[in-house]
Order: sequence, then C-alpha cells, then structure tokens
Amino acid sequence: MSNRQEELLRALQQTNKPLSGQFLAKQFGVTRQVVVHDIALLRALGHRILATPKGYLIESTASKQTAVIAVSHTPEQTPVELNTFVDCGIKVINVRVEHSVYGEIVGNLYLSSRRDVEHFLAKIEAEKAPFLSTLTGGVHYHQVEFDHAEQLTDAISRLRAAGIEVID
Repeated sequence: MSNRQEELLRALQQTNKPLSGQFLAKQFGVTRQVVVHDIALLRALGHRILATPKGYLIESTASKQTAVIAVSHTPEQTPVELNTFVDCGIKVINVRVEHSVYGEIVGNLYLSSRRDVEHFLAKIEAEKAPFLSTLTGGVHYHQVEFDHAEQLTDAISRLRAAGIEVID
C-alpha cells in the first residue's frame, strides 16, 4: 500500500460522512480516476469502503440494529417514503430490487436526514435516472439501521398511513 493510499484510508476512517472522489482528489493532488483506482486497491486489501451518492464511506461496524423492509409504491411516493424513515431516526442504507434478468441490483444510499433525501432526489432528477423500483413495478427492499425497535414500528405505521404498502 502506498503512502497516498494509507492517507486516503486514514481520511475515510476519521469521518462518519461520505467524502466525494472530487474532494479526495483535490486533497491528495491527484485526479478523481486515481482516487477510484486507490479505492479499488484498498477494497482488494479487504477494506470495506462503500460508494454512496455523496462519496466514499467506510462501512460502519457499529452495534446498531438493522432490518430489511419490503415496500411497494409509486415513484411519486418516494420522497414520503424516504423522509418517513429519516424522520423516525432510521438510516436508509440501501435500496435493492430483484430483477428477472439481472438478478439482485443494489444501490447504496446512506440517507439519514431530510437534507440527504433532498440531495438524493435532486441527483435523481438532474441525471434523469429512474428509481430502481421502476424495474419491478414498485416493489423494492431497503436495508435500514436504527437504535430502537420502536423507531421501525413507528416508521412502518407512518408508511402504511401514507398509502405505502409494507410487505410482511
């Protein structure tokens, strides 16, 4: 591992927020492509580095509770769904769909606030990217992280009240 890669790993370990490839490239005086290459090498060495819409992040090993929630709704209901989770203090780790041709498709999200949700939705709109759930008629899964089971119970109740199907 080079000195730059060690410093890059240290930078990621010292924060709990995603660091963009552009930010890291500027910090280390290299191109974004060099950062992508360094991240790939660090992953090959066993470091759990995630790529999120907001940048790179070391996978958390905290002792929080996690669950996978199956839901179905229209694309227009996505802001309500995501904001409901974060308003209940739940972090949305990812979204997953089971596609008939491609199999499992996962998108890392790491959304923990309304601001994160707003940023994600703005990026979807700017890129004109479809939600993964449009590939499966609205059915998708979220891995979520929370501190207390009551948070999840509250979120599920609110989702159902908003007309979002939570699949048991």
